[in-house]
Amino acid sequence: MGAIMRHLTLFGALTALALASPAVAADGEHYVGFDAGLLMPKDTIISDDESRQSDAFGIEFKNGYDLDLIFGHDFGFIRAEGELSWKRATHDNYFDDSEEVDADGNTDVRSIMLNVLGDVGADRWAFYAGGGIGYARVNNRVETGGEHIHWRDSGFAWQGIAGVRYAVNELIDVGLKYRYFDTSKLEDNDSDFDFTSHSIMFSFIYNLHRERPAPPPPPPPPPPPPPPPPPPPTQTCPDGSVILATDACPPPPPPPPPPPEPERG
Repeated sequence: MGAIMRHLTLFGALTALALASPAVAADGEHYVGFDAGLLMPKDTIISDDESRQSDAFGIEFKNGYDLDLIFGHDFGFIRAEGELSWKRATHDNYFDDSEEVDADGNTDVRSIMLNVLGDVGADRWAFYAGGGIGYARVNNRVETGGEHIHWRDSGFAWQGIAGVRYAVNELIDVGLKYRYFDTSKLEDNDSDFDFTSHSIMFSFIYNLHRERPAPPPPPPPPPPPPPPPPPPPTQTCPDGSVILATDACPPPPPPPPPPPEPERG
C-alpha cells in the first residue's frame, strides 16, 4: 500500500503542475497516436501464500508484444493523455515445487491509463518522461494434461514512461518509447499474483488542428521618388519680362530726344 500511495502522490504532483501551466505557454493541440513494440514480462509466481514458496506455481514468460492507442492534449511543456493498451505474451516453461511442469499458455493484459508527461526539446527533437495510473485486467491461461487453468483479476496499475520524438512535419511525429508497467496484487481462486513488464515501442503521433506557420509578410514596396523641387520665385519687370526674384529688372530705356527746333527766317 505504501508504494501505491507514493505513486499516487507523484502522479498528483505531475497533474497539478500540468493544470498550473500558464495558458500563454500552451500549444493547445490535441493528438492521437499508436505505439507498438516488444514486450518483456517479468517471470511471475502464483501462490496461495507468498510466505510459502513451496506452494508456488511459477510462470516463465517469453517475449511478447505491446500495443496501445493514445489520445492527448499538449499544454506546451506538459502533456496529458488517455491510453488503451493490450499486452500479450506466451509461456511454455513452468515450475511447481521446484519441478518443471509440461504445459502451454499465454497471458493477456488490457489496461486503461491516464498519463502525465513532461517534454524537453529543441527544433524537431523532443525528449519526454512521466508516468500514469489506471486499471488493468490480467488473464493467465495455462493448459496442462487437457485441463485449462485460469488466473484472472482486475485492479490498480501504474507505469513509468520515457522516450524521444521527432517531428517529421507539422502534423506527424515518430519516436521511440520505453514503458515499465506494474499491477497491484491480484487474486483469483484463492491465489495471489501480479504482472510486471518492460516494453520498447515505436510511436506514431498525429497532431490534430495544428496550424501551419503563417508565411512571412511580403517586403514593403519601395518608397516613392521625392517630388521635384518647387520652381524658384520670379518677378515681372515693368517691361514685361519675367526674371528671378533675386535678380534686378533692367533699367527703363532713356526717354526719346526732344524734336529739333524750327529754323528762323
